[in-house]
Amino acid sequence: MALLFWSCAVQAEVPSSKDAAPEAPGGEVRALQRWFENDLHFFIDGRGSAKLFLRRQPVKAAILADPFPIKNEVTYLIAKLSDAAGVSHEITMRDVNLAIVVDSPINDGDKPDARLWRKVGLSEGMYQIVSAQGNWASGCGIYSFANKDGQVSLSIVFADSKLGSAQVKDCVIEGVIRGFGLRESRKLVMRADDGYIQYITLAKAFTACEKKIGIERLFAMGEAEQRSKYIECVSEFLSRL
Repeated sequence: MALLFWSCAVQAEVPSSKDAAPEAPGGEVRALQRWFENDLHFFIDGRGSAKLFLRRQPVKAAILADPFPIKNEVTYLIAKLSDAAGVSHEITMRDVNLAIVVDSPINDGDKPDARLWRKVGLSEGMYQIVSAQGNWASGCGIYSFANKDGQVSLSIVFADSKLGSAQVKDCVIEGVIRGFGLRESRKLVMRADDGYIQYITLAKAFTACEKKIGIERLFAMGEAEQRSKYIECVSEFLSRL
């Protein structure tokens, strides 16, 4: 099982004209493309084939946080992103593949807190892989594993409750969105209060385009051709809104 690694310092992403979604529906196609091109993250599988890294399997989410004022908001976002991705979802503690933890501390030095890791039911093997990567002392840890088919198989979002409430929200919202394969190439945590619902629409666009073009047909293409097909189709989808 391959690992895509992110150790996110809690630094808010400053909105810019490049990253912001177009304000008016039916705007310039190129403006739409500039917004979502950074979200085309390709995973190279064991056979050397490129596949767009997205969540295409049912979501089993665990939320361990008490108190957690934005739990309803996060649960709503998971539901809407799952619907957009065309997969079912449930909040559960069994066979978790989207783990959200808000606690303190979330780290043991540079490593994740093993107690919290076990509490979510994550394996020792995964703990060893993640522990060997990066630094958990930032207060916000976001990791996604990919399966052999290049799909999101497990995402982990740990936020330290000693951070400010806005920083905790930014970390968790960012982690959930990345847990669906979006924003994987971004370097900073988004500022959630600036808006993030556009990513539900983007997830819906990717799903619609994979149905329209055909997922097997896409996976048979090289990365450059896939990128071109996705950009063309998603731009058309968004321009109709």
